[in-house]
Amino acid sequence: MPNTPTPAETGWWHCLAVAPDGSRRWFAVVASSRHPDAARVELLEEAARHEIGTAAVCVARYDEHERVCGLDLPIPPVPPLWFGELRESAAQPPAVNLVAFTGHGVAPGALHDDAALRDLPVASGDQLGAVRWYPATGELDQIYVQPNWRRHGLATALIAAAATLSYARDWPRMWSDGQRTELGERLRNSGPWWHRAAELTHLAPPMTPPGD
Repeated sequence: MPNTPTPAETGWWHCLAVAPDGSRRWFAVVASSRHPDAARVELLEEAARHEIGTAAVCVARYDEHERVCGLDLPIPPVPPLWFGELRESAAQPPAVNLVAFTGHGVAPGALHDDAALRDLPVASGDQLGAVRWYPATGELDQIYVQPNWRRHGLATALIAAAATLSYARDWPRMWSDGQRTELGERLRNSGPWWHRAAELTHLAPPMTPPGD
């Protein structure tokens, strides 16, 4: 993704677009100076479009049951991504994985749960990257991008999509502690989300398997 102004320069705020009956239509994370960082506004859909203009970082779409069914990146990375959501409900603490794929006949921005993924012609090795976090607290645990897809903006896109998914579900604000790999530290220091991650306290070993 292209370089985006930092929150100190703009603010990363949230916009919930609703129908006249109050039902949720879509939710956007927005980078602009129109509202303070982390502010949340709720507007009718037409007014919401006017409010965010072209400054949306990621947009979560709701279906008729107000479940998130898509995550659209207005400035998509190359290649364009679609997502699988894998929940680790039995983990302690429970975790969520947002896994990025491309192609395979699936429209960019689509979001599929574990059951739907089993019906698609994809395997674990087809993933371009993934982010794992704890929805109860918002803590980001891991982020990984396949070596041959690095430097394409996928890590930033994954974080934006995961954060938008969390906010669209009214989950806690995402953040990270001071434990990171060397690549994670580079991402933290160069990305627009640096202010949500603590200063480095412990350098973790690389996530890339040996030989990759």
